[in-house]
Amino acid sequence: MDDVGCQQRDPGSKNACSSVPCRFLVIGICILLICAGIISFVVGCLFTWGHRTMYNYYMEPVDAYLTYMGLTENEAAKTMVLAAILEFVEPFGQIALWIGLCTTALCCIGLYGASVQSRFILFLFSSMLLAKVLILAVIIIAFHAQPGPVVETFRVLLTTAVKGYKNLDSLDKHSLLLNVMMPHLKCCGVTGAEDFTGSKNFDNQFVSNEGTIVLRYPVSCCKRKENYDKLPNKCPEVFDERNSYIKTGCWSILEGQVLSALTKVSFIVIFTILIEFTLACFSIYATMTMEEVKTSQV
Repeated sequence: MDDVGCQQRDPGSKNACSSVPCRFLVIGICILLICAGIISFVVGCLFTWGHRTMYNYYMEPVDAYLTYMGLTENEAAKTMVLAAILEFVEPFGQIALWIGLCTTALCCIGLYGASVQSRFILFLFSSMLLAKVLILAVIIIAFHAQPGPVVETFRVLLTTAVKGYKNLDSLDKHSLLLNVMMPHLKCCGVTGAEDFTGSKNFDNQFVSNEGTIVLRYPVSCCKRKENYDKLPNKCPEVFDERNSYIKTGCWSILEGQVLSALTKVSFIVIFTILIEFTLACFSIYATMTMEEVKTSQV
């Protein structure tokens, strides 16, 4: 009797009566994903352009180096080293930014379609959402099957920094980055100190209280105190495994961190894909239900 009563009302109420549970689910999930998309977009922007975010995260090693070098008041040096750090985290920021932007835009379309009960808009929304789910699923499967090419992007960034490194006093972005990174991570070069051997940019002339020293490797490869003060050893006059990190490449440390971060991001994307696939199914069902009611009227 209730179904008959519903079908005897005007066309607008029939559609609402038959599809209201699904529409509410579509609206609710769309609102949830819009909020998640906005958060992802903001996080992506911070990791792409947020110098202040990077400074808050790496404040201790950055401040220690700048204080040791007497660059505390040099905003240009601080900005340069933070920009260099941002280059390493920018890929993560770009992933979060574009996924958040696409999710927000698509779910706004779905929210509007469900609100005005438009079968065309809901069908268009479902199609685009399923296409997005398929593309992301292929990317995630490819990453987990062969993560090497993605991780290699970060190795290239590190290699570029090592090739561009000059010395402890240089204010170029590559030198600033490695002068902060190597003592902080307790490493040297990409695979070891030999990466600096033969480098055209590496300046091996180091002026200290004892005079000018011809360096074999960068001073930042020496083991130092947390505040960058020199330890009571012969480095950089003499480099060995006890007083320096010449045998520990930075990539051996960064590779695991990068892979771990990318894996966590992929799991978040997988969770989002499942929610979006469910949303697309509800949206398609709502569209089909509206169509069936319209047919029964005729």
